[in-house]
Amino acid sequence: MKKFLIAILLIFMFSNNVNAAKIDTYREILLGNSYTIRYDNLTPAPRVTNRDRVELYGKSGLAVESNDYFLNKPKSGIITCAGSNRYEEVGNEDFYMCRLSKNGEDFFFTRYKKHGKVEYFGTKKNHVKANEKNYLAEIVEGQSYGDSDMSRLLNAIIPAANKSSTQVVYHFIAEGTLENNLSYEDYRADNDGITEVVRYYFDGDKLVKISSASYYKTLDGKIEGRRCIIKINEFSATPDKTLLSLPAGVKDDTKRDKNS
Repeated sequence: MKKFLIAILLIFMFSNNVNAAKIDTYREILLGNSYTIRYDNLTPAPRVTNRDRVELYGKSGLAVESNDYFLNKPKSGIITCAGSNRYEEVGNEDFYMCRLSKNGEDFFFTRYKKHGKVEYFGTKKNHVKANEKNYLAEIVEGQSYGDSDMSRLLNAIIPAANKSSTQVVYHFIAEGTLENNLSYEDYRADNDGITEVVRYYFDGDKLVKISSASYYKTLDGKIEGRRCIIKINEFSATPDKTLLSLPAGVKDDTKRDKNS
């Protein structure tokens, strides 16, 4: 029994202190604030509202889960960052919600196709106004990466020292290789009765997929849960600078203090 307890202790110590080498590359890319990420969320959360309107943003990012346009359909997203300037979009088919963060301001708008032509809508068609960037929300909740699933799964690899006290900390627990020659690294978090295990898949050293499974016990003792699958189409350290300005034809109507 004593040997068994020692073995369990060693496994616990190992799983909480080892840094998996392959995910380190992507962790450093995120911390370097210079990247382009393109992804497909194949299993988005069910919608949480029947309201027939568009919500452009939530606490610190895009509140796409409450948008009727998305339902449960797979969503595509792009995030690109160059220093303090960032661009996010998430959507499906011909409708995308967008946020451009530049010079301490946030611009929220939608991009959609009408009669085969791309159009934009912010405060009105082809017009936007800046919102003051909510730095406090990002410090408390972590960076936004389009939808809430991608935001959670990428914030999971950020070191605990770079997180606020309110953010969940994930611990490395295992790694291995599958029959299709993809390797993986697993992380786990336990928070407020919810357990989540996240698996990052690699083809060689290239991150190609992220999956997660979370579960919790309801008040009547039942086990409930949800899975999530993200396909990674691109995760590079090169920002797509063509996305870091307002689209051509979109007018900025923001009234700024000339003395500020």
